[in-house]
Amino acid sequence: MSKELTLIEVIHKSALISLEDVKPLVSYLKYEDHLSSSADSCKKLANYLRKMGSNDIANLFRDDFVDYKTVVYEVAERLGADKGQNIPREMMGIAFPNIPLSLFKKTYSKEDFSVELWEERIIIKLFADTLDKLSIDEKRQLFESMGINDADIPFGKSGVLLAQIALKQFGGFAVYKTTLIVANMVSRALIGKGLTFAANATLTRSLSVALGPIGWAITGLWLAVDIAGPAFRKTVPAVIHVAMLRQILKNKVTIGIVGDGSSGKDSLCHSVFGIKTKSKSAVAGSTDTIESYSLGSSGAVELLNFPGFNDVRELVNNHVQERLNHSDVFIFVVDINRGVSNTDVQILESLKQKGKPILVCLNKCDLPRPNELADLKKAAYQRLVQVDSIIETIMDPDPRLASNPQGTKLVSEWVLKQIELQNKNTAGIIFNENLF
Repeated sequence: MSKELTLIEVIHKSALISLEDVKPLVSYLKYEDHLSSSADSCKKLANYLRKMGSNDIANLFRDDFVDYKTVVYEVAERLGADKGQNIPREMMGIAFPNIPLSLFKKTYSKEDFSVELWEERIIIKLFADTLDKLSIDEKRQLFESMGINDADIPFGKSGVLLAQIALKQFGGFAVYKTTLIVANMVSRALIGKGLTFAANATLTRSLSVALGPIGWAITGLWLAVDIAGPAFRKTVPAVIHVAMLRQILKNKVTIGIVGDGSSGKDSLCHSVFGIKTKSKSAVAGSTDTIESYSLGSSGAVELLNFPGFNDVRELVNNHVQERLNHSDVFIFVVDINRGVSNTDVQILESLKQKGKPILVCLNKCDLPRPNELADLKKAAYQRLVQVDSIIETIMDPDPRLASNPQGTKLVSEWVLKQIELQNKNTAGIIFNENLF
């Protein structure tokens, strides 16, 4: 079991991926210092959050502010998330099938749960409270946007019961999805806009459709009451946002498929991940935008199919560089049949600067003549220096030369290993069921 991230680690790791995802904390806390992705800047922001959660009089007798767990617990108390009868433990993914709910404590102390579990209790309590504020039609619209279309859902029942149903439908990524929903609602209600890279494109659109017309105003009304008081107006949304950042760091996986034009990226997306891309052409530059695909139904795994670096307008190239920062691993596809070009070397150097694992697929190994393949591979290994791994692949075989794709299983195993090394949840990563 991986060690729980500290508040500073959550903020700093998130800022290194996307500073924009951290900036709502500045708004919630009314933080006046400049925020950067440096460790020192993130530490100052974390300490300021702890300061806002501390009692000013008590601070006169302390050498330091209260720890973050105390801040989270006090938010839980304020929102009623410390009450056992309101949020049964099974909603948190902690199953005690042989212990009746009546034996659970009515009120939990700070030490009963870790910071992460307290954050989860807060999120689910707020989600249940929101459901209680919606009409039956609004609840039905919200559940449908989440992909929950069960005609037997008792929409007239309590928000706690409906939250339980939603969590069961969400499966293993229930807390992740619920946290994104609540954090987006709070962001839209308090600062007037949703969050940026908090979810993949599909889930973000779903939230916008569901909560745009019905949720933001309602959230703003009840939130204004529930967080009355200067300190809680800052710490409640801040704790919710940190909970979201933590869930993203733990569950969100972004796989970047990169390479020069017509190197075989589209074929790799299909052969390895079962994704039929929007464009598959032998013409270089046929993909001129970043294509985003959701793997599976978890909403946590995103496949980014990047355009060929040397085939698109400068505007697109700039967008490519921006989204590269959001990838956890890179699969770099090289057409060995035409050799490792200077563009390939430049792409590799650009990827290395991101500090993420890189797998090079020497693709189309079925096309060179037998007496040329050995020389092409030798030259490729010489030019592609300091790479994590290199695999020889055939993603779209010429049926006259090979019957099935080759190397796809090795690619999938590499992806799983690298994501596991980053202490991220790999359960949502879906591969082509016909991997060879």
